[in-house]
Amino acid sequence: MSDSTTASGSADWDFTTVAHLWDYRTGAIMAGTGKLDALSDADRQGSLTALIDRVLALIRGMDDGWLVGTSFFMVDDVYKSLFRDFVWSPGAYAYLGATAGVVVQELGRRGMVLHYVVDATEGEADLEAMLTYLPPAFQAAGLIPIGPQIVALALLRRSEEPPYTDITAIRRHRDEGHQIADTLIARVHQERRSSVYLNLDLDDGSPPLDLDVALSQRGAPGTIVVFRSEAPVEGSLAECTPPPGVALPKGP
Repeated sequence: MSDSTTASGSADWDFTTVAHLWDYRTGAIMAGTGKLDALSDADRQGSLTALIDRVLALIRGMDDGWLVGTSFFMVDDVYKSLFRDFVWSPGAYAYLGATAGVVVQELGRRGMVLHYVVDATEGEADLEAMLTYLPPAFQAAGLIPIGPQIVALALLRRSEEPPYTDITAIRRHRDEGHQIADTLIARVHQERRSSVYLNLDLDDGSPPLDLDVALSQRGAPGTIVVFRSEAPVEGSLAECTPPPGVALPKGP
């Protein structure tokens, strides 16, 4: 991705493939964010318009297979990028919306939805930060964030006298959070909206929560389900179930 700017000061988005937009290995999201954050408000808006137009020009020319494949690496690279020196800023929200959000919108235009399901266990030192910054990042990318621990944390914050100091108290709301999260994700499935289901459980030896509802749309018409149970590190794998009748591309 070019780091140049136009004469007006707006960032120049001259990439030739959307593959570079979210590459966690190169810090692409933070690089794009930095370009936007360096601009004035007026130049930032013009730059975002140019970025959206460039993304649309590339993905509108894709067949369904390539678009599904793009959405697969997009959502998984966004997740992995959030663990690589990610810093939240207005530019980050805008960049994710203008790139990943545009892909999700194009899926919807073609009658498809994307469901990203993450199953992970986390130490208490990391859990609260993850539950705080992961949902808005995916929301910026056009995905509705839902998860047992997201709900449980909201229940904890409502029921405890502020400020609560021990994230492990989330255990008290674990089962209720799971039940509510499954009800919410079932509604999202019914409404045909794209989502991310984050099961970020405390690493305390508790029996795993089932993901039957979250993964229930595998094989549903017009539905992409991406499932990640491995840590978000280089070389790790995620599984993609494309919509029936849509084949993932085998390569360039």
